[in-house]
Amino acid sequence: MKGKGLPLLFCLALMGGCMVQIPPASVGVKFDGSSGISEKLLTPQVVYRGWNQRIIVYPTSIRNATYVRNAKEGERAVDDSIVASTSEGGQLPMDITVAWHVDAGNVDKMFASFGTEDLDFIQRTFIRYYTSYCLNCVTGKKSIFDVTSKDRAGIGGEVKQALRPIMDEYGITVDEVYVGEVYPNEDVLAKVNERLNKFNELGVAKNRLEQAKIDKQTILTNANKQAQMNEMLSQQGDSILQLKRIENKRAAIEKWDGQPPAVGDNSIPFTTVRLK
Repeated sequence: MKGKGLPLLFCLALMGGCMVQIPPASVGVKFDGSSGISEKLLTPQVVYRGWNQRIIVYPTSIRNATYVRNAKEGERAVDDSIVASTSEGGQLPMDITVAWHVDAGNVDKMFASFGTEDLDFIQRTFIRYYTSYCLNCVTGKKSIFDVTSKDRAGIGGEVKQALRPIMDEYGITVDEVYVGEVYPNEDVLAKVNERLNKFNELGVAKNRLEQAKIDKQTILTNANKQAQMNEMLSQQGDSILQLKRIENKRAAIEKWDGQPPAVGDNSIPFTTVRLK
């Protein structure tokens, strides 16, 4: 038995076959190079691969394609950040991560698009290329100031909207696009600082304008109050003058001795009576 079994094992080894696992949260395709026939493997299982066959496994769970400046974190051991252009022509390297997966129903489309290419190659080349294209479509309509501060939080969502329908055509589902650090050079920083200074100057000018409006309104209010007060004082002045005249007349009457004046028109003081 041992003598008969050895030749059989030797023949199997020459055939180069082996067992390959389709892990959980994955789907696969078995491709036969001789016949050109592909077989879908949609459940976790262990399958036999012949010497002229290839098993391609695609993740149905989320996988991250990371393009960053840090050589220890990205797809390649180099600066792999994606350069984004702005409306002024500025060039801004950016850290970008694309979360993606393959739906089980798209395994045929995925295989038809990429054949036997492995996932690392797809991430390094294909997904990166279209991510760069969509990122520049979004940032090309924005200023440097918007990309580095004002609109930065929303760029990932805009890139996702542009990228997802493109990837769907190839069987890739884009779950999310994340924008990380932005690395402006000295020229870009100078433009950003200039924009910030202008923005601050505009804010100061607006505050001064608002303060001038408040001061103007205060002056008008105080002027109206003063005019009303002057009018009241004027009216009060006429009354005081009349009262003063009456007081003077009363005082003169109190001092009069009852005798008509020796000179004059011979009239009794403080009356309209005239003596004959």
